[in-house]
Amino acid sequence: MRPLHAVFLSLFAFASLAQGQQKEWPEVEKFATSITNVLWDLRGTNSLKHLRYDGESIFPVTGNGMNQNPYKEHAFVDVGVFQLVFSDTRAAWYFVSDDLKLLTPINISEMVELKADAGTAIKPVKNFPQDIQNIVWVGRNQKAELKMRWNGKELEVGAKADKWIVQKVDAVVANRRVLEAGGENNALFWLAFSEDGSEATWMKVDNIFGGHARGNPGKASQTAATTGLTPQLNDLANHAEDLMNAGDKMRAATLLRELERKSDDNKDALKKLQTRFKSLK
Repeated sequence: MRPLHAVFLSLFAFASLAQGQQKEWPEVEKFATSITNVLWDLRGTNSLKHLRYDGESIFPVTGNGMNQNPYKEHAFVDVGVFQLVFSDTRAAWYFVSDDLKLLTPINISEMVELKADAGTAIKPVKNFPQDIQNIVWVGRNQKAELKMRWNGKELEVGAKADKWIVQKVDAVVANRRVLEAGGENNALFWLAFSEDGSEATWMKVDNIFGGHARGNPGKASQTAATTGLTPQLNDLANHAEDLMNAGDKMRAATLLRELERKSDDNKDALKKLQTRFKSLK
């Protein structure tokens, strides 16, 4: 894949993580209501293992289902997506499947908000990525003007300090209304689009995890000793296997790329992953 170059990314200084604001759209409020009191079991995480929204706050949950102290800052940033902000440099976005059975959390360290270029005809994003094709997304930060466009084959990313620098990079569909692109030195970026087609968010992704509603338990049970993965990555690989077996190739492939990214110095584990998930290649 063609990654974003480090020199180019130096112009892409990111803004505060706190900018993911609560949306008050009826569709977003309906989504928030739909996940009230759903207990989420997270996969591949280090410490936060269970999560619940009670209609007002989001809580980490103990193994026996008890709510702990709520998070101070959360937002429903779009239909199917909510955010927790842990600090100025650390936040997480959570992408919920349409059937409310699956969760894909990502840890992010940087982000930039973009809007459809003025005068652009937009529409709700129902067929992705077709519905966002050739729309220009614009924004700016302290260093540069920013533009992005999905041309149907690749993602065009532009930044202007003294002059425009534009790079075409490979991108794949990674989740609901999300394109994923790689950068040099194993960097990873997600471009997430709003359901109404008016906004997009460019994020630097540090970690991708998995998750499912308690009523949709996992089945795969390979051990870390067998796979050669760390306990956390082994848990994520078992979740990816469940997704693959259920026919959810898009989410399974996203997790496989993350597993490969995090295991690039473990040749034995990589080989086993490639054999285990060969149907996704």
